[in-house]
Amino acid sequence: MSLPLCAGTPARAEDAKDCGRVGVEYTADRGQHWLTSGRITQDTPVTRIDVRLKEEPAQGCRYAVSLASYSTEGPTWETSGTQTFLGSDTVVLTKDLAQSALDVSAFAPECFGQIDLYSGDRTYDGVDAPLPHYPVGQMDDSLIAYWNGGTECATPPPADSPAPTPGASTPPGATPGTTPPAPSPSGTPDTPAPATSAPPAPSPSSTTPRAAVVPGPSTHSTVPGTLASTGSDSGTTTALTLTAAALVGLGGGAYLLARRRRHG
Repeated sequence: MSLPLCAGTPARAEDAKDCGRVGVEYTADRGQHWLTSGRITQDTPVTRIDVRLKEEPAQGCRYAVSLASYSTEGPTWETSGTQTFLGSDTVVLTKDLAQSALDVSAFAPECFGQIDLYSGDRTYDGVDAPLPHYPVGQMDDSLIAYWNGGTECATPPPADSPAPTPGASTPPGATPGTTPPAPSPSGTPDTPAPATSAPPAPSPSSTTPRAAVVPGPSTHSTVPGTLASTGSDSGTTTALTLTAAALVGLGGGAYLLARRRRHG
């Protein structure tokens, strides 16, 4: 591959014949193999490429080489689909700097991608210059080498929804933090319970409850309706009466005997 004169390089007209096209080589394995063109078949993205001039250029001549990285929709040029510009690097080779390195490690594609090595300092990013899109490479004969490949991006698994905590759910319409009312046993809508009130007073009865009475000793009375005795019964009263009568009789007899003795 030969490089044209770097665009915009100041050169005198008489020196133009000395700043023609020169050959360029590249290596993707740190100098083990130097190539001039073609597809780079490395499995992983080639993010560093060294380039050098094959011939010694005239003094004052400058040659630009660029390396650009893109993400794509497929692993080949034919399946690349829409490409997205990720970043690029440019070096200028001269008589005094005939070899240098290009590095786009910071812009490596994560999935499917393409990396282009081309002459010139234009940026094919869709702004400065059109993006590559199959079958139009945009770079025409400026393309030196390229890499494409990669793998499809893994789809992240859906986030697991947290399992509901038993007893922590709130029924529809209920206010969080409150306990829903228990359903009525009859299935009828619940009605608010009436305010607690004092129990109703008992209705008047025709019979007044009697106080509990401990039964007293038997009076042995044979007369219905008599009051309870005060400690003596009828038998005791009769014995006392007979005793008193006997004493009275004895007293009277003694009095008569004494009187007879005085008068006798």
